[in-house]
Amino acid sequence: MLTRAIARSLMRIIPERVSATITLSPDSAEPTSVAIPSSWIKPMDVRLSTYGGFNLQGNETRINIPDHELNPMENGREIRPGDQICVTGVNYIVLSTRLASVRTVWECLCRKEMS
Repeated sequence: MLTRAIARSLMRIIPERVSATITLSPDSAEPTSVAIPSSWIKPMDVRLSTYGGFNLQGNETRINIPDHELNPMENGREIRPGDQICVTGVNYIVLSTRLASVRTVWECLCRKEMS
């Protein structure tokens, strides 16, 4: 059985981690930026035509964010559609998100922001 402790320890073996900055847009307060030092980009399966209820166009990216870095003090932050993630100078808009891997990783389906 996979536990939260095991899931968190497995995150250490993920290659090619990248730094990201997430700008959260909560319902009532000002936007909040959170630095995430060890996120990772997970390629999309090219055979998929839908993912999480979205019709894929081919330019989507999955970005995974460890929950313990988003919520270091268990403060209840959530990533929602419309939030922004910046990875190495590239801005992404979150289309859909879910808390996966025994609630340890935010899996975000994103699309590059066009400037």
